[in-house]
Amino acid sequence: MEFKPIQQQKIYEQIVEQIKVMITEGNLKPGDKLPAERVLAENLNVSRASVREALSALHLLGILEIKPGEGTFIKQSDVNSIIQPLALLLLMERDTVLEILQVRKGLEVESAGLAAINATDDDLKKLGKIIDDMERQMLKSALGEFTDWEFHFALAHATRNSLLVRLMNTISDTMHKSIKINREKLFKKEGNQQALFRQHLAVYEAVKNRDVEMARLKMYEHLTYAEEEMQQ
Repeated sequence: MEFKPIQQQKIYEQIVEQIKVMITEGNLKPGDKLPAERVLAENLNVSRASVREALSALHLLGILEIKPGEGTFIKQSDVNSIIQPLALLLLMERDTVLEILQVRKGLEVESAGLAAINATDDDLKKLGKIIDDMERQMLKSALGEFTDWEFHFALAHATRNSLLVRLMNTISDTMHKSIKINREKLFKKEGNQQALFRQHLAVYEAVKNRDVEMARLKMYEHLTYAEEEMQQ
């Protein structure tokens, strides 16, 4: 029996978990308005950047709705869409990193194609901003696992397919952890960080150009590349 050291949870992840628990326990209900970002930061005794990151993650998961000029509201209170049995199963299974990549192929290749068809101008702006953030992190040699995760979820939302987003929600926690593990391993090989950035950029450009088949192809190539590198 081999135990592994407990990894320290990031601040934004703790905020996400706290809000999930409040929803599950009924302390936050659909339609409830969250306090302003500044107030949340003060109450939680964290930086506004951490609050912003947590709210962004919850928004991408479909749990929060951000209304410009009005505030941030609870959108989803169904605990089954927040913590799915499949996600719990994946967390309990061993050696699931490659299996998750295989599952992601099935979901995200089609996500890329649907995003090329259905993405709004706001979706494309969000994806473009994430790509810019990803490039800055690459230049700093930062791990950037949150930005990677954020890109894939923003792409799922750009499909305008609520069921696909819910399926992504199902494996969200495990997927986030797998991206971190993937990047830690992949970045040990020189040139992989740059290659991954170029792959994300290629997916974004295909979606922006409304090239459905190219978007699917580039996502398939990206996930296949990660899978092959992880197996080496």
